[in-house]
Amino acid sequence: MHHYPVSITALATLMWNLVSFAQLGPEAPNPGPAGITPQPDDLGAPTAQTLTAPTTADFEQQVVERVNQERDAQGLAPLKRNVLLDSSAGTHSDNMASRDFSAHCDLDLVTSAFDRITAAGYVWNSAAENIAAGYTTPDFVMNAWMSSSGHRNNILSGSYREIGIGHTHQPADFSNVRIDANDDCVADGIDGPFYHYWTQNFGRRNDVYPVVINREAAETDTQGIDLYVYGAGWAADMRFKNENGTWSLWESYSPNKSWELSSGNGVKQVEVELRNIDNTVRAASDTIALTLPCAVPDDQLDLPIQTIDYQQTFQACSLIAAASGFEINAPGDVTFHAPRIALGPGFKVQQGARFTVMSETP
Repeated sequence: MHHYPVSITALATLMWNLVSFAQLGPEAPNPGPAGITPQPDDLGAPTAQTLTAPTTADFEQQVVERVNQERDAQGLAPLKRNVLLDSSAGTHSDNMASRDFSAHCDLDLVTSAFDRITAAGYVWNSAAENIAAGYTTPDFVMNAWMSSSGHRNNILSGSYREIGIGHTHQPADFSNVRIDANDDCVADGIDGPFYHYWTQNFGRRNDVYPVVINREAAETDTQGIDLYVYGAGWAADMRFKNENGTWSLWESYSPNKSWELSSGNGVKQVEVELRNIDNTVRAASDTIALTLPCAVPDDQLDLPIQTIDYQQTFQACSLIAAASGFEINAPGDVTFHAPRIALGPGFKVQQGARFTVMSETP
């Protein structure tokens, strides 16, 4: 079994004019999967490196959820995932993997984490970055970060409200990865191969008060959810609505709110408006996928040839398949309720009859 080298470093700012760096040396080597042989140093970098990320989106979401689990265990507010921070973090992980370096400073472009976060369009007043290389799973990298004081401090800081994650898998990695151990933006060693490159970007923006559903989980199987609403010290009142819904009544601000999503499976959005004592209003929203368990006994319903001239609803958890020759005659009123509907070529709805499709899980 071969052992992959691993590397993690962290840096943070508290305000625009106060920057602190926490440079951490390489962690002790951790075992990689058996049967993968590091390439010899004298082969050099390949002329064309192919970046693949078969599990990147899932891996990144797992890191977000794990971060908020760690914060919740300490009684801290959850972080809201932000697309701009995702962009800056993802760009840095891609660049480290494709251009063979592991550092907060881009060793070719000489740009810092804060340069990249700003370039992504994130107008911050507090920001931080964790990076790592060589860790093969979200749990693996999070355990390493949480075991290191600099990274742990960033993850558990109360200075941030939002987070972005970037993971890049580089299967064609080599032992030619440049390392900047003292954060002076000059390579001072060669290491690798790492294969996996990770970046966490943290941030806070003035006058931006996110709302977070279920600690930023990707999905839920219940309509009842928990909201965390930023705005302490600014907001006096708040109100909520679901997508295409109506606003609730204004109520006194509180960071924690129980809410119910709209019915039916799918991606749900919750919107919030915050109002201060000067009647200034700030808005935010968050989404989550609702997947309610199916309430009917049949996973797949195969309907034989028949003629229906009465009201009838057919339901299935995954598929309703109507045979060729299935007919609905007046005054029939038939509803198919399932995520997928398959109609045979002879399916007919006669004049005066009604046929309704509900393409969601019952």
